[in-house]
Amino acid sequence: MKALSRHRLSRWLVQPQMLALSRAQARLVLAVLLLWAGIWAVLTFRLPSASGLQVGQPSPLSITAPTEVIYTSEVLTAERRKQAANNPDNLVYFNDPQIPIEQRRNLFSLLELIGRVRSDPTLDEAGRLRALRELPSADVQLSAEQARLILSLDDEAWSLLRTTILSLYDRAIERYDYAVDERALNQLRDRWLSFWLATTTLDPAQRELAQTIIAAFLRVNRTLDTVATEERRANAAAQVAPVEVKVLAGEMIIRAGEIVTPAHVEKLQATGAMPRPLGWPELLGFGLLAALLSAGLFGYLRVFQPNLTEQARSLFVLVGTILVTLILARIGLLIYDARPVFFPLAMLAVVVTVVFTGQIGFAASLLAAIVISVMEGNDLTLAVTLFASSTSAILLVRSAERLRSFLIAGLGVTATVVALEITFWLSQQAIFTLSGFSDWMLTTVLSAIANGGLTTILSFGLFNMIGRLAGQVTALQLMELAHPSRPLLRKLIREAPGTYYHSVAVGNLAEAAAEAIGADALLLRVAAYYHDIGKTIRPAFFTDNQMGRENVHDDLDPYISAQIIIDHVREGIKMARAAGLPEQIVDFIATHHGTGLVRHFYQQALQRYDNIDERDFRYPGPRPYTREQAILMLADSVEATVRSKAQHGKLIAKRNGEPGERSANGAVTLDELVQSIIDARVREGELSDAPLTMRELGQIKTVFVNTLQSIYHPRVDYAPPIVRV
Repeated sequence: MKALSRHRLSRWLVQPQMLALSRAQARLVLAVLLLWAGIWAVLTFRLPSASGLQVGQPSPLSITAPTEVIYTSEVLTAERRKQAANNPDNLVYFNDPQIPIEQRRNLFSLLELIGRVRSDPTLDEAGRLRALRELPSADVQLSAEQARLILSLDDEAWSLLRTTILSLYDRAIERYDYAVDERALNQLRDRWLSFWLATTTLDPAQRELAQTIIAAFLRVNRTLDTVATEERRANAAAQVAPVEVKVLAGEMIIRAGEIVTPAHVEKLQATGAMPRPLGWPELLGFGLLAALLSAGLFGYLRVFQPNLTEQARSLFVLVGTILVTLILARIGLLIYDARPVFFPLAMLAVVVTVVFTGQIGFAASLLAAIVISVMEGNDLTLAVTLFASSTSAILLVRSAERLRSFLIAGLGVTATVVALEITFWLSQQAIFTLSGFSDWMLTTVLSAIANGGLTTILSFGLFNMIGRLAGQVTALQLMELAHPSRPLLRKLIREAPGTYYHSVAVGNLAEAAAEAIGADALLLRVAAYYHDIGKTIRPAFFTDNQMGRENVHDDLDPYISAQIIIDHVREGIKMARAAGLPEQIVDFIATHHGTGLVRHFYQQALQRYDNIDERDFRYPGPRPYTREQAILMLADSVEATVRSKAQHGKLIAKRNGEPGERSANGAVTLDELVQSIIDARVREGELSDAPLTMRELGQIKTVFVNTLQSIYHPRVDYAPPIVRV
């Protein structure tokens, strides 16, 4: 007896249910530990070079040298070598004195040529004008107005203009001692020539002509010799000896409030006085905070989102998404010194909301906002701003059935950040100045725009990937799957049109029922479109597609007919997975008949054979285990049965006699028919795994009846006529 008792006890302890529960608990504990370790790590992480002091920022404390140290300063040595290399004496130029002389000669030749054209007796006025416009000099090209001006001058005026041009060219070259570089050339053309010409007796048109001709012949003849300059700079830097620094014990290295420089950091490192970035009390405090936040999040999920805690894949994707967001925030805070209101925490909220639910998005964004505020020195206002922006994004994005939802969410984030930052800034100002507010406002608005823009771009780019990793189907995916251009739906429309219209009708019923009890209506509609795709393998074997033709099952054995009917579930699952449909849709295909009996062929088999195994006439299942799957099963059965009754004239609007009476031809009311189908599924146990209440079943029945009445308009069951003899 004792051995038997121990055997029974051991069997009870190793039941599969207990093992499955234990594995689920282990996954949950592992996810909690992963989140705890990740939060602890991002809170305690510091850049190696930071060490509590940041270059360019005021020192939080005064530090003295603990011991006397002599060291070679790489920072000071590099600074002095840079100064020596940048000495202007190291610049080497190359001068070509022949260029200004050659240009002077070309200028003189051009003026001589113009003089000959002016006095050429063989040319008329048009010929002289053409000759001046076509001067052979490549340096200058005269316009028609300038050519006419030259021809209009008398000899005395031309001589004055010619002399002025030559003298000003010489003056320009001499000003820079025959060494004209780019800077000098720009100064001559932009400033000096205009100034000098203004002091002459020439009229404005002549001055413009003179400046055009002189500027055309000015050329750079002094250029930087880069090779020689770099050699001289390298030699100058190499001649600087390494700088040695002596620090006395007790010497003040840096004072509180003094701006930290690289030399300070080097001196602190050399003396061993660099403050430790993190102490044991702070480290333990961060660990405790990480544990509390992790436990709080998973406690919330366990109570309000229990399904998620049982889905290991989705749970770990959620944890990974939160940790990646926190890591990016940690990096951003280490790089960016100002208030980090630009960080797009709302991206996490939007992605989690679209992939999972808004409740999970609230919880994840609250946790992340608290962690980021602790990173930023326990900045409560920062936490409020980031969490409020995430909240507005969640409320605006909702189910994200349209792409514009992401843009609207980004705009909401920008507006929320700006509003809250203005509120906090005003509350902290003792004296308000318009100039200070405008400067601060510009930076804040730009940061808010960056936050909203990054939220829109990143959430739209990541939600689909996160959803696939988590094994969750999003609203946008469902909208795409519902489009008739999808390959499986096109195949259904083309090869089994009757089944397609049946699926659409089932989708209408299921969607209305889902909205009535608060289930996922969009998921149900899309699942209804695909639940019978297996019928496209043998469409003629289903009454949906026979359309008045002879029933092919009349010549088949009931076993074969039943297997053909049952196979549409198995074939549908294969087709759905081959097409890459989400597993949630595949589950609807598998459960829409549950383990129901193919009753018609089962009855035929009972009439033909003595020994019948009922299992051969049942669908493989499983039974529906979600509210949505149960609704689809009921909608499928109701639509098919009601349509069949209506086609055979056995559907009536109401009874003329007592409610319990039956019509002579077996006609029933729509209300009675729908109720009988639901009762049959409940009685057969097909809905035992689905979390539907009796109240919800009543609501579903009401929706089915109201929807079907608008479609079939059943006839009234009139009382039979009384025949008088």
